[in-house]
Amino acid sequence: MISTTRPPIRVGLVGLGRAGLEMHVPELLRYPELFKITAVCDPLKDRRDLVLSQLPECRAYRRFEDLLLDPDVELVDVATRSDEHGQQAIQALKAGKWVNMEQPFCRDYEEARMVQAAAVRVGNKLLVRHNYRYEPAFIKTKEVIESGLLGEVYDIKIRRGVFSRRDDWQTVKRCAGGAALMWGPAFLGQALELMKTPPSRVFSDFKRIASVGDAEDYVRIVMRNLAGLTVDLEISGGRISRDPLFVVSGTRGAFRIDADAETASIRYLDPEVPLMRRRSSVRTPPLESCETPESLAWIEKQIPAQPAAEAGLSLIWEQVFNAIRENKPYPIPLESAIETLRILTLIKKESAFA
Repeated sequence: MISTTRPPIRVGLVGLGRAGLEMHVPELLRYPELFKITAVCDPLKDRRDLVLSQLPECRAYRRFEDLLLDPDVELVDVATRSDEHGQQAIQALKAGKWVNMEQPFCRDYEEARMVQAAAVRVGNKLLVRHNYRYEPAFIKTKEVIESGLLGEVYDIKIRRGVFSRRDDWQTVKRCAGGAALMWGPAFLGQALELMKTPPSRVFSDFKRIASVGDAEDYVRIVMRNLAGLTVDLEISGGRISRDPLFVVSGTRGAFRIDADAETASIRYLDPEVPLMRRRSSVRTPPLESCETPESLAWIEKQIPAQPAAEAGLSLIWEQVFNAIRENKPYPIPLESAIETLRILTLIKKESAFA
């Protein structure tokens, strides 16, 4: 938790749906020294009244334009439907507010560039909520890769999703619904950070498996960079099996971590034992064995799934505070958020769900 003598940031929350009410509000209330919800906005009166019952001093607006006129709102926190994000960001930036965007911060790459231009004109007051960069399993995976125990990493598999016959607006194409925009920015953002360099090749596949709407609920993205690292990302609303969240393969070891597990698995060659010198041969090998004629010193164990670094999705709010009050660089560059939308826009245009 940040210790500060600076006043809390006054927040106007726009959109009181599942993201706004079930994530943003409780997360902000965990940081009373850093944030104060001074206003909310939603067209539904019962949603506004629900917040007022918890925060009676808060002001409630039906129209977004009225919230923007509130001089006590410093930061506009946008948690509305995906197809509204881009235009609301531009309006809030023009009104001189800081803006924090729920993902996806735009519906496509073209709109993202328009929002970026609006942000540049007013001093880059736009922050994108890629909070899955602080997911414990992701941070632990990064720690293991950076430890070097796995050698040169050449393959990463990321698996996300559950079986869900979802039927709300997130399943409808005209509302910018579908798995690609709903979860793509979060998990594609993780994939790109693990790759470190841009992909040179991208394969994708879109399907509708269990969703009731007309948008895709299955997205498969396979990327390869010039260094030869392949990242295979699958987001599925039709997932029945419980696959590991991350499986990482390297030249000296492998790592896997499951959802909600207390420990993760790692197997690697003992770095203290040098490999014997070998060279290939074109001779016919003996019949009794085709295995490598050497004994390898493997270390195989369970390690804590929690990373050494502080982790948790709500930690993104500390970065928001640091960016606004302390003038520190925001750890999610806008260009990286735009890159996720560039890739998602390109692959979606090639699918049947465009």
